[in-house]
Amino acid sequence: YIVKAMEELRDGSEQPIEFPQYCPINDTAEPVELVRIEGEAAWRCPVCICGAQNLQKIIFHVSKNAMDIEGLGKSIVERFYELGWLRTLADVYRLDYDKIAGLEGFGEKSAANLKESVEKAKQNPIHRLLHSLSIHHLGQKVSKILAAEVGHVLDLKDWDLEKFTHIKDIGPVVAENIIAFFSNEHNIKLLEEMEELGVNLKQTEDDLPKAASGDGPFVGKTILFTGTLQTLSRKEAQARAEAAGAKNISAVSSNLDILVVGEKAGSKLKKAKELGTVEVMTEEEFLEKVTASPNPSEGGELA
Repeated sequence: YIVKAMEELRDGSEQPIEFPQYCPINDTAEPVELVRIEGEAAWRCPVCICGAQNLQKIIFHVSKNAMDIEGLGKSIVERFYELGWLRTLADVYRLDYDKIAGLEGFGEKSAANLKESVEKAKQNPIHRLLHSLSIHHLGQKVSKILAAEVGHVLDLKDWDLEKFTHIKDIGPVVAENIIAFFSNEHNIKLLEEMEELGVNLKQTEDDLPKAASGDGPFVGKTILFTGTLQTLSRKEAQARAEAAGAKNISAVSSNLDILVVGEKAGSKLKKAKELGTVEVMTEEEFLEKVTASPNPSEGGELA
């Protein structure tokens, strides 16, 4: 992300950036003016008649961090879109695999593998589905929090602002975006259609907080990782922390209980020390704590 402007590197040749006023893709008689939400940097097309946003929503929906459908990458989605096979998220779950097998570069085996991936994705926990819907500001973290609180995705259409914001870490902005999505009849029909096609909309065990039994070493604790970890990737470490009962947060504040520091830890470590209420833990100390906890991806112990 952008930290600051490097004004000392300017040599006088800089030119102001002129943002487009109208959507460069919509081919309509009247150009569609772009809009920017107050407090945000991005300009957006409010009425995407051309379907470009639908295409990008499908690409995100099937991506690794969302529904994680292997074999349905960006280029394949674009190809299927050009062929008219994909127009909505529901179309992902009714692909004609006989037609796919006949495409150049595919064949029966590739089509069968893709079908297996799609069928597997239908059984995903609902936190993945929620994240995959491209609801503005609804990221992975809040999707997991929300999935732990709702029995069925369509129940959210009956929630009001107070019910959303009563949940810790869900503020009014993201709550209003979720309400807007579930107030749209088109979106409700889309989800109903996806459920009819076999996509899971019910809460699963994977949607419930890990270590619910209360025996994890970090139960009830908030945790944050900073610096470069040597043994685990950041995502692996966060998964291990969740499995041990902790809740991952993104910033140092009075709400933080544990800061795990890797190499070259910077401002977060400094701020944690200044607060004086945060337990600072090395990566080695963290690993010792979670060694007895099951690895969420492998089901065994950390070597």
